[in-house]
Order: sequence, then structure tokens, then C-alpha cells
Amino acid sequence: MIEIKQISKKNVPLLFEDKSFWNHDFLSISKHRLLSHYRNPNSQDDDIVLILAYLNNEIVGYMGVFIDRIILDNAETKIGWLTTWWVHPKKTFRLGVGRQILDTAYQINDGKVGISQFTKSAKRVYDKTGYFYTLNENLGVKAVLRSNLIFVIPKLYPKINYLNPLLNFTDSFLNLFIDLKLSFQEKQLLGKLKNVELEYLNKPDEEVLEVINKYNKNDISNKKTDYFEWLKAYHWVQEAPLLQYTNKNKYEFSIYDEQFNIYFIKIIKDSECIGFLVLQRRNYVCKVLFAYYNQAKDADIVAAIIKLQCIKQNVREIICYDEAICANFKQSNVFIYKTKKVKQSIISKAFGKTDFTDVKMNFGDGDCCFA
Repeated sequence: MIEIKQISKKNVPLLFEDKSFWNHDFLSISKHRLLSHYRNPNSQDDDIVLILAYLNNEIVGYMGVFIDRIILDNAETKIGWLTTWWVHPKKTFRLGVGRQILDTAYQINDGKVGISQFTKSAKRVYDKTGYFYTLNENLGVKAVLRSNLIFVIPKLYPKINYLNPLLNFTDSFLNLFIDLKLSFQEKQLLGKLKNVELEYLNKPDEEVLEVINKYNKNDISNKKTDYFEWLKAYHWVQEAPLLQYTNKNKYEFSIYDEQFNIYFIKIIKDSECIGFLVLQRRNYVCKVLFAYYNQAKDADIVAAIIKLQCIKQNVREIICYDEAICANFKQSNVFIYKTKKVKQSIISKAFGKTDFTDVKMNFGDGDCCFA
């Protein structure tokens, strides 16, 4: 018989002390991800942050719940973003464990749940429940600065990992010539930043908060100082230069990577704050999580800053869903090619809303910031 256990925020310290939980064959959550849930400024002590499924006193499945605050029809309400849903493929065959976990998450949050990113297989399960409406379908761009075969090919063809040394060599060879091209284009981009100054922050200051509040109209979530402080301090992915010596293979989701950071960039022009960028860099990929600025006036400046930072950091791919920045990227000859990106999100019917055309989902909303 399947037993479902719920870990509340207030009981997280007890879970940290449970040696048997951490010495299991696999991890149901990482310690730093669990700590992040515990420090989440939007959650309360009784909120459930982790659901565990047991079969014969052994963990066979789990789901994380990221508690957040969203705004629908000018009213703020709590939501549980469902994340890291996994069941043991052999021990749970035809037992319906995954559905039991999902139903539990739905019930403990009074039906008020959402999913900000998911696989196609997970989407089929979500559709079968009848719980959800489509929240948003973000159209974006993957803009490729440099050759990244070592990342692209193994994702398409996982069984040819033996070719990785060749792919690495090919990337390095091609990028010698691409970097030469970028060195000339970098000088052109610098010309777009006349009278522009940047500040890299740990948290938004008063000027940045003014910019956020000016340009966050229709955002599904009103991000405040405590959210950004928490996002910066409690990463779900920890940077691990000695990645091969970690226990990353014990967890089915993101836990460590060789390079990972989140940047808060305050943009100042002619002594006035004109924008705020939140960028995530993970190895060779940069994601534009949040961008607050005047899209009609300053899109070229913001896009140039993103390109310049990515050139400096040896980034190979930029993923963005901001409409004005994407339009700039599509016209730019800095990239070797661009492809269309689509990110779907869903929300439960319990919110009593069917039309979400007036709701804006940033790339970083939901749990997309963290990995």
C-alpha cells in the first residue's frame, strides 16, 4: 500500500537531521534546494514544500512544491508551483503513485496550483486530470553565439556520448573563428552604450524598485526585495567545479553544475536608472529571467548589454522570451543562428479564471529561475 507523507516548512529542520533520508539510494531533494524552500519569504510554516510516496517503508516517489504569490484580476493569492515530480519507474509500475502524489499536491493547496515548465509526457498526465487550463504560451528565441555541439548533439542522441571528445574538439576549432568575428562585433556593441553605466547588485535598491514597479504591469507576480534577496542567496543549483566528484547522479533533477550564477544588473543612462536585468548563467547558456525597462525606447541598449556580457563570459546560447529583446536578437548578425522557443505553463481551474490574455508570464516566473 502506498503511503503519502507531507513535509511542511516548519518540519524542514527535522528532515535535515534524518540520516536515513539522506543516505537513501537516491535523493528526493537536495539539501540546498530544501534550504531554499525553508527560507522562501512567500511561504508560511504550515505550507507543504515536499511530498514523499512510500511503498513498504521505502521512498518510491516525490514532488516539490514552490510556494509563491500571484496576482489575478487585481487580487493577490497564494499558489503552489509543482516542481521535481518523479516516481520510481520499476517499483511503482501500474500503481498510480504519480497520480496520488499529484492529487495530494492539488488537495493540500486547495486546488490552487500551477506548473511553469514541464515535459511532454508530464503534460499528458496533467491534461488527463482535468485540473488545468493553459496559463500562457511564451514565444521566445534561442540565439546562438558560438558552436555548442557538445550540448546539442548528446541531447538529441544520448547514446552517442562516445563522440563527446570529437564534439568538444569541433566546438573549439569552430569557435576560434567565431570568437574573432565576435571581437569585432563587440566593439560595435560598445558603441551602443554611450553614457551607460552598470551596477551589479545583491538586491534591488530604491531606484531599481521604482523601475520594477513602473514596468511590471500585468505581471503574474509582483516581485519584491525579499524575493530577489532570496533568489540570489539560495540557489537550487550549486556551482561545483569538481562536478565529477559530487553525488549529482543520485538526484533526477538539477543539483550541481560547473558554472552557475544569477546576476542582478542595474542599468543607468545619463545618471538615471532606466532598467533592471536578471540573468542566469549556467555553463554555456544564459537565460534572460526578468527584464524591466522601456521596451519602446531602450530595447537596443538592454539587448546590447546581454550580448556583451555573454561574449565576455564565453556563453554559447542565450534563451529569451522578452518580446522586444527577442525582436532585436532576430535582427542581429552577432548570432550564428536563431531558433524559435516555446514555453508553456498551466494553472488549475480552482482559481476560477479562464482567460489569461491579461496576464504576463516572465521567463523567471514559477520555478523557472532556479535551474
